[in-house]
This record gives sequence, C-alpha cells and structure tokens, in this order.
Amino acid sequence: MVTVKDLFYGQGGEPLDIALADALTLICQKGPMRMGELAELMHITPASTTRAVGCLVDKGFVERVRAEDDQRSIVVMATMEGRERYGEIARRVQYGLDQILADFSPDEQAQLAEYLERFVAAVDKLAQSAEQQ
Repeated sequence: MVTVKDLFYGQGGEPLDIALADALTLICQKGPMRMGELAELMHITPASTTRAVGCLVDKGFVERVRAEDDQRSIVVMATMEGRERYGEIARRVQYGLDQILADFSPDEQAQLAEYLERFVAAVDKLAQSAEQQ
C-alpha cells in the first residue's frame, strides 16, 4: 500500500519522515538559521530540534556551521543534496495537491483555503492561550 508519506516524501526506498521534511523545507525556504529559530518555527522543543537536525546532518541534507556574527552560535544550512531533496519534495507535494484539488471548482478551492486558514489561526490561538497559562 502506498502512503501519503511515500507519495510526498519518498525517494528511492527511503521516504523522509514528515517532521524532517518540514525542518528541511523551512531551512531551504528561509535560509540558514539558528537552532532556536528553527525550533520556534516548528513549534517544537530545542531537544527535538537537535534530534531532527542531527538526522538531517546524518543524511547529508543539512550542515551545522558557526554563525558569522557570534562564533558561539550554531547555524543550520541546507547542503546541495538537501536543496535537491527539498525540490523533489516540493514537486511531489505540488503534484499531489494539484491532483487532489482537480475536482474542486475555483470557488470551492478558495473556500477550502479560507477554512484552512481559519482552522490554523484557531490552532495557533489555542496554543498561545495554553502557553500563557
């Protein structure tokens, strides 16, 4: 059985874990960043970020380098192989979304996008209120 993970994140025989694909996507889209920034963008703990980045380093998709402005800080950046893998993932996701949305009218697609934006905003609001307690 082929899974969404295989369709979107697979390559060769080794699909990339969704959380790792998300981390790689952020690093490729936003450029080099500190580990704390990546943790904040992913809404995960620094320890989880360290594990995710370690896996991406082991796969050759990212590298850790010293920050130019502060030699004590570590910056994570995509390697050429990581950028190629991100490109493959982006193409697969876009193709999949195109196929999924093919039967939706333009109005239905706009409505779905609006609902999803509202849903994400509600999740963010819930997370913020939980953080404040």
